[in-house]
Amino acid sequence: MDYDLPTPLEVLRETGPTPFITKAYNIVEDSSTNNIVSWSRDNNSFIVWEPETFALICLPIYFKHNNFSSFVRQLNTYGFKKIDTERWEFANEYFLRGQRHLLKNIRRRKTPSQTQTQILEKFELEREVQGMRRDKAALVIELVRLRQKQETVKTYLRFMEEKLKITERKQQTMMDFLLNKVKESSFLENIKKRKKQGIENLDQSQEIISSHGVEDYETFVKAEPEEYGDQFGGVFGYGDELHIASMEGQREDDGVQREMDSEGIWKAYVLSDEMCILGEHLL
Repeated sequence: MDYDLPTPLEVLRETGPTPFITKAYNIVEDSSTNNIVSWSRDNNSFIVWEPETFALICLPIYFKHNNFSSFVRQLNTYGFKKIDTERWEFANEYFLRGQRHLLKNIRRRKTPSQTQTQILEKFELEREVQGMRRDKAALVIELVRLRQKQETVKTYLRFMEEKLKITERKQQTMMDFLLNKVKESSFLENIKKRKKQGIENLDQSQEIISSHGVEDYETFVKAEPEEYGDQFGGVFGYGDELHIASMEGQREDDGVQREMDSEGIWKAYVLSDEMCILGEHLL
């Protein structure tokens, strides 16, 4: 009878299961801890019945830690899957009861190669560059908007400066005109004449009041303004004794008014009708 025996070289090339898989298999195979961890009914998976006890008693015997979460992560890296959502049951196609020779087929999942890592890094860099380009475009748009706003403000300021210059020129023209008028001798003479005429009108009004006397006062106040001429403007039509008294007091101040200096004449002119005429002329 012929047997296909492996050659010594082929035996050397074969590799056994990893230490983690071997230790995990031994833990499940230990019948003394079946109440903690055991094979399932179909012998194609194993169940950890008491995870806390498993971590405290079983793991320290085979591993240098007692962390159940770390044990589960290691199972995941070797392709084990949790097949029951209500209990800790794990399975792998090569992790079967009584078939230890299949354990060599269980290998750790390969981590991404350097080329894949470089591709991922390149993708991340490209995404960051695209984000920076979008930010740059947004900044350019904002810069254009701010420049337009700046030009608008500059235009408005130039307009206001021109308007201010025009106003200043108008004011200077008005002041030059007024100063020239004040320097004219006829201008001051006209003011003095108007003031003198007003004083004479006041004197005439006082003489009329004095000539009539108190007994004719009622007849005087009842007369129409036209009876005494337009020069009085109907001022006496009110017949108020207080008004007469104020006119008598004003007559006592006539001496002071007649001695007005040039500054007083100028102030009177500012309030006179001629100033209004000059203002209308300038406008």
